[in-house]
Amino acid sequence: MSERPTDDQSIERAVVEELEWAPHVDAAGIQVAVRDGTVHLTGHVRTLAEAKAAERTAWHVRGVHDVVAELEVRRPAAHAHDDTEIARRAAEVLGWDSRLPSRQITATVQNGVITLTGTVDWQYQRADAETRVQHLAGVVGVDNRIEVRTVPAADEEIREKVLRALHRHAELDASGIGIAVASGCVTLSGTVPGFGQRRIAENAAWSARGVNEVVDRMRVVRPPQPRPPA
Repeated sequence: MSERPTDDQSIERAVVEELEWAPHVDAAGIQVAVRDGTVHLTGHVRTLAEAKAAERTAWHVRGVHDVVAELEVRRPAAHAHDDTEIARRAAEVLGWDSRLPSRQITATVQNGVITLTGTVDWQYQRADAETRVQHLAGVVGVDNRIEVRTVPAADEEIREKVLRALHRHAELDASGIGIAVASGCVTLSGTVPGFGQRRIAENAAWSARGVNEVVDRMRVVRPPQPRPPA
C-alpha cells in the first residue's frame, strides 16, 4: 500500500483490503470495524482455520494495536462430519505428531467443538496440540484445557530466566517490556513494535521452568515510519 494508515478509518480500509488479498481467507462474510487502533472482526467464515488466518492477517496491517475476533464458523455441507468422526481424526492427527505426548492428551467433541484435556511438559506442546486439531474439517471451536506440568521455582529465579530469554532473541527489543512474577504466573506488560515480537516474548516467558501461567498485557505500538520524499 502506498500510504501508511494514520487513523481508524484508513486502518479499516487497509484491513479490508488485506483480507480480500489473502488467498486463504474468504472475506465475503467478514465485517471490519476499528476503534483506537483495535480491529474488531465479526461475521462468519467456513472453517476455524480460516477464522485464525483472518485474525493473523489483520495483525499484518500497520497501525493495528490489537485484534478482537468474534467470527462464527459456519460449516459447509461438505464439512458437516459427526462428532465421533471428528474425535477419531483428532486422535489420529495428535498421534502422528512426534512432538506431542499423544497418550497424555484426550480429545472429545460436542457439536463440532473439540475439548482437549491432559498434561504436557511444555507450553509449546499445549499450543501445538490446539493448532493441529483446529485445521480439521468440521471443527468450529477448540477448548484447550491441557495443563502444563510445572517444576516449583522461586519467583525471582523465574523472572531472571525470563529476562535473559527475552534478551537472547535477536528479533526482539525487550527494552519496553515489563516482567512481574507471582506464584509462577508471569505478567508481561509494556510495548512491543509488532505482533510477531509479542508472540516471541510470550513464548520466551513460557520457556522458563516453573512458569504455570503467562498473562499478556503488552501493547503493540509500531514506530513511526519516515514519510516518502515528495
